[in-house]
Amino acid sequence: MTISKGLDGFSQSKVYAKGALVLRMLHFLFSDPSTGDDKPFFDMMKDFVSHYANGAASTENFMAVANGHFVNTPIARTYQLKDLDWFFRQWVYESILPSYEFTYSVEAQRDGSAMIHGMLTQRNAPNQWIMPLPLVVRFGGNKVSRGTVIAAGAERANTIHLPAMPESIELDPDHWVLSEKTMTAKTSGEK
Repeated sequence: MTISKGLDGFSQSKVYAKGALVLRMLHFLFSDPSTGDDKPFFDMMKDFVSHYANGAASTENFMAVANGHFVNTPIARTYQLKDLDWFFRQWVYESILPSYEFTYSVEAQRDGSAMIHGMLTQRNAPNQWIMPLPLVVRFGGNKVSRGTVIAAGAERANTIHLPAMPESIELDPDHWVLSEKTMTAKTSGEK
């Protein structure tokens, strides 16, 4: 079977795969990073289907429904994102594939807590490119904490207070965000 290439050089298979990956990233953006509650994503999808059942819908129609729901999500509130226009511009209308790296050091605190000093680096993307990414912290006793950091520009410093010393920290271990490469590295020993 031969797959023809479109005007922009993307094969049909890449376009279809990208569509699924964009939906996966939206699933992440609509979910509560700390609890994993993804009901808002499915509520948005049900709303879209009910609006356009038995009819035609455009990308712009989908964007409008998604924008209406996004403003109430934890990620939108945390980063003061008023809509998803930035997301659709980057991931639907452009063909950039960034790489992300989170480097960090851990500083023990006197009360047993820890301070993470991290740097999130974004490569192969323009300075106005932004993307929240999941950050997973593992502690002893199989305890896990989930949160986010946001890539904005080439580098962004992060300071995160943790209730205890972590065993490991990993940027996007479940591959929610499309990237060429995602890495996490500890830069120095514990302080």
